[in-house]
Amino acid sequence: MRYLYVGATPEVDREALTAIRERVATEFGAPARDLELFAIEFAFDRGRQQYGSIPVLEMLGRVCPPDALKLLAVTEHDLFIPVLTFVYGHAQLGGRSAVISLARLRQEFYGLAPNREVFLDRAYKEALHEIGHTFGLVHCADRSCAMALGTNIRQIDLKRVAFCASCAAQVQVERRPRESEK
Repeated sequence: MRYLYVGATPEVDREALTAIRERVATEFGAPARDLELFAIEFAFDRGRQQYGSIPVLEMLGRVCPPDALKLLAVTEHDLFIPVLTFVYGHAQLGGRSAVISLARLRQEFYGLAPNREVFLDRAYKEALHEIGHTFGLVHCADRSCAMALGTNIRQIDLKRVAFCASCAAQVQVERRPRESEK
């Protein structure tokens, strides 16, 4: 049996992690397991005061369990890639590992009052989005699809916590066991 592993860096709110894990297990129809992850201080960039998502993905590739269908890491740290100011998440396209950052998904980041419902809704969308990339999905033109490009929080808020019919069908195709896995 293959599992959807969801792990977090030490600072992540465990209730939020549980909610994310349960939601992605339901959405992808795969049993989920927890995975204790590592601190990501090795990815800290002093000049940017952020954490590089590329080194995090490289490390996830090394710790991904052999029975993992996919591995999603969750962190509170603000992530970036060299060509962008920040990223909400990052994944190996067609690979097994992805990471999301909760930092910019919180209302407080924008000077607003905390709202757990809005925060979790955003976290679910980003988790689906990044795991979708690991299934080979690219950005979708349907702005309400979880796979739509989200470069700002308004775009994230416009998405649904679901894939459009086309993206959902692609995930189902990718989920089918290959001959080598039977």
